[in-house]
This record gives sequence, C-alpha cells and structure tokens, in this order.
Amino acid sequence: MSNILILLTALGTVWGWPSLRVPDSGGRIVGGHDADIKDYPYQLALLLYNQHYCGAVIVAPKWALTAAHCVDHGLYSTLAVRAGSSSKSSGGQVVRVANVTMHPLYNISTANYDFAVLELAESITAEDAAAIPLPEANTPVEEGQVAVVTGWGTLTYQGTTPEILQVVEVPVVGTESCRRSYGSLLTESMFCAGLEEGGKDACQGDSGGPIAIDGHLAGLVSWGSICAYPNRPGVYADVAYVMEWILEQIDETQVGPQPAPELALEPELDSKPESKPEPEPGSISNFKLHF
Repeated sequence: MSNILILLTALGTVWGWPSLRVPDSGGRIVGGHDADIKDYPYQLALLLYNQHYCGAVIVAPKWALTAAHCVDHGLYSTLAVRAGSSSKSSGGQVVRVANVTMHPLYNISTANYDFAVLELAESITAEDAAAIPLPEANTPVEEGQVAVVTGWGTLTYQGTTPEILQVVEVPVVGTESCRRSYGSLLTESMFCAGLEEGGKDACQGDSGGPIAIDGHLAGLVSWGSICAYPNRPGVYADVAYVMEWILEQIDETQVGPQPAPELALEPELDSKPESKPEPEPGSISNFKLHF
C-alpha cells in the first residue's frame, strides 16, 4: 500500500492536483456509522492496483460513475471496482474497468464538471449489488432536502480508516448560502450539502461515491474545505446537470425505470463537532478534493 501512496502523491505533484489528501487505504465518512451494503447496493469501491482509493456508483450492469479527479491519473489498466460488499477490501465481486470517459469540460484546477463514466469489462452480478435510479436531466436539488452519503472516506480530516462502509445524512445547502463559503469556486455543475454547525461530511477517500436523495442519485462526492468544518459544506458534482451527456456515454438499453431502493436512515447523533482552525479563504488550492 505504501507504494501506491507514494505513486499517488507523486502524480498529485506532477499534475498539480489542488491540495489533494491521499488516504492511507480508503476510510470513513465523518459523523456517520457502519452501513450494510444491502441497504446501499449501488455503492462501489474503486480500486487502484487492487486497493480502494475512491468511491463509485452503479448506474447499469456494465456502467458506473465516479469523479473525474479520481481517474485523471490515466492509469486505466490498473482500475477495477468491488461491488456487493460492505468491506472495501474483500467479498463481493471485483470487475475490471474497461474504459474511462471523463467529461470534456472537466477542469483539473477547479474541479468543474467532475464527472467520469466507467465502462466495465463485464456485468455486475453480485447478489447485493444493484443500479441506483438516475435523476431527470436538469432537475435541481432543493435546499433542505435530506441527502444520504455513503463511502469509505476518513473518519476525520487526515484521520483513520475503517474496513466497513459508512453512511451519513446531510441536508442540501442553498446555492447562495454555499457561495458565501466558496464564492465563484461553486459552479452550476455543483451543489452543496452539510450542517451549518459541521460535524457530518464526506472526507478523503469518499470521492466519486454517491449522494442520494429520495433513493435516486443526486451527485458525486467531489471537494470541500476541512472535513465537517462549520460553514464549510461538502461540494458535490450535480448528476442531473449532465444527465444528457451521461446517457450519451452509456448503453441506454441497460438504464430502464427502476424502483428506488429503501435507504436505511441513520440514528440521531448528539455529539458536537470538534473545534478546528479556520481555513484561509482563497483559490481551490486552499480546499481539497475528497480523494
């Protein structure tokens, strides 16, 4: 695993990834709890050299979505996904990634249009794996909607990592409110979700994984400030905003009407977020991709 960390760190230096934080083997969502893959069968672990390093989401038997910043390293022949397992490193079905298509407007410096389509070498057939229903094109998320984020990202900023899938609920934050945190860095291809007081968020290792609303895919984990910091919500790539492009890449015969899976709700948490130093405002280099 240390060799992969060295490689990813080197790639970040070469390609100038904005303030990437490479996890030590994946990890855990901030403020969440253990989850069963049966409740979130669309969740994938994206593997690089057989090690988890990002999330992804099933949208059809041979197709998945992830964040473009998870795959802009170009090491496509080393990629695979693990489906149908709550564990990031064992169980379920491992399928090789056959082809990667990043959005043509993806910007590596700003994380704008942070979308990539993964074509898999074979269909996902694992018992506890299923595609998530997709949103209608150009249907915006609404402020206050409860969103469900899953993944293996870190428990705290640059923190430790568990083996088991995590889940957390966060409310959608209005665009104007989010722009007070991030200014012009927030574009039309993004939306925000999180608590004003912080404490719940996606974090390093969650990138490319799903955020779902009412059982449908709403977005992909993209970037943010210090994980779970007050008034610094997580930023997500808005799937509905690019649905037409996504469907152009995917064999649409595989993407039919699907019943929304029933998502398990998390218990209320009484704990308050720890106090953290205030990050300095500025360009996206002062923020992080949830890589």
